[in-house]
Amino acid sequence: MFIFISMKKILSILLKPFRFFKFHHYVTLLAIAALGVFNVQTSFDPIIQKFRQEKEIHQSFDKWWDEERAQEFRNVGLTPNDTIKAQEFELYKERYKVEKPTPIIEDRIEEMKGEFLDWWENQGGKEQYAKEHGNYPTDKQYEAELKKWIYNYTDKFLRYRWAYQPSRGNTESWLTCSLLFPSAWSFIFFVVFFMFALIQLEKRWHAIFVYIYGVVIAIISGFFVDLLVDTSFFGQFASQRYMGVSLMICFLLGANVFDKEKDAIPSYVSKISQLALAGSMAIDWFLNPGIFNAVAVESPFFFALGGLAGYFMPHRAEGNAKQVVTEQKNEEVATPAERTRNMINKGLEAANNGENENAARLLQYGLTALLQEEPVKFMEVKDAVNKIAMSYAEIPSTQWIEWGATAKQKKIPEAAITLLEKGLAKETDAAIIRRAHFDIGELRIQTKSNVNAAMEHLSKVIKENDSDTLAEQAKKLMETGKDILVQMAYAAPKQFKVSN
Repeated sequence: MFIFISMKKILSILLKPFRFFKFHHYVTLLAIAALGVFNVQTSFDPIIQKFRQEKEIHQSFDKWWDEERAQEFRNVGLTPNDTIKAQEFELYKERYKVEKPTPIIEDRIEEMKGEFLDWWENQGGKEQYAKEHGNYPTDKQYEAELKKWIYNYTDKFLRYRWAYQPSRGNTESWLTCSLLFPSAWSFIFFVVFFMFALIQLEKRWHAIFVYIYGVVIAIISGFFVDLLVDTSFFGQFASQRYMGVSLMICFLLGANVFDKEKDAIPSYVSKISQLALAGSMAIDWFLNPGIFNAVAVESPFFFALGGLAGYFMPHRAEGNAKQVVTEQKNEEVATPAERTRNMINKGLEAANNGENENAARLLQYGLTALLQEEPVKFMEVKDAVNKIAMSYAEIPSTQWIEWGATAKQKKIPEAAITLLEKGLAKETDAAIIRRAHFDIGELRIQTKSNVNAAMEHLSKVIKENDSDTLAEQAKKLMETGKDILVQMAYAAPKQFKVSN
């Protein structure tokens, strides 16, 4: 039962962000998932084929050995032992791979280089070139012909045909290279921080502008990588493949940091974006191959470009002036009770949007005012407490416990228990913790709500100090709790076995 409850709680925490997703967020996640499947398939298909090839080699060799080759050794008076079989297997494997080369693209390219050199030097390759072009080939022309031959092979595979290679100059691949990812780390980073940037930026811009910026930057990023690879230091990576959207993500993260309006961007959003920039650079420098070192160097530049866009991009209109004036008038004529409830609702909305500082401020004022109302609105308090307890708002533990004490005083035990338990989970002061344990235990005994849990809370009070007034009260409550448990045990329905 405990494991089931824990799993349910973990699942609830994991799914909580999805409650606030809009339709286009789900569409975006679906597109990203499809992109992930595509990258997994194109990345691992050669490896899967390699495993199948190895399995096929062993199976076909075993069949050939059992049906033909072993008998041939016996016919000439030799016993086909394990050593001979192993030697024959290696020879068989070499012959097999001549007919069916390795499906691992990088390994096949290395094999092709050796095959091309042999053809060029020993099988008339140079002579054929001279005959076709009218001049004897230079080393540079040899390299050009080798690349042409390799490209004819690699263009069969999307991860090569769609990637951008600066030395090849296939600029049409700028449109497709962003659909490929160099590593799982890059893809995970993209999923997390693209959704983060989208959700945060659409609070200031329309979501369509986030998508437009993303697509445009993803396309032109290949041009900027090309510029840097033309330099002497990064020139060694010119023949490597550029792919991914690291620079686009850095641009969007930069837009999450800068804005003309003060306090338009929560401080935690700015800090996360700056840390994410460092994370993106670390992935491209340490985890991805050579050409992505150039991407890491350019990341701060795109972060700064995003900052300019964030600074100068006007905020989306939230409504016309008439609506604003109407809302202001409504707030002016609202009663104190209405203002309290509006404050709580706005605080919950701010918490859902990740505006922790604003949410905490609104909720602290709102719930404090709601608890002070006379007469007490019991159901409204319980409803508000449950919503606040489930929200993302970062509220100090002392505030939770203070609210709990007030709710207890106002005789709203369910709300008081929720508030005290919320504060207890975060509190570090031993005296406050002990008092909270006592209050929770007392309330649960009084309401006969989970008496076993009440006994645990009260036992902790006594364990801390078993001789003071609070401990004596806790002991009396525990005696009451034992009586309640006995009564509940006797009150439980008995099962009778009916026999014929």
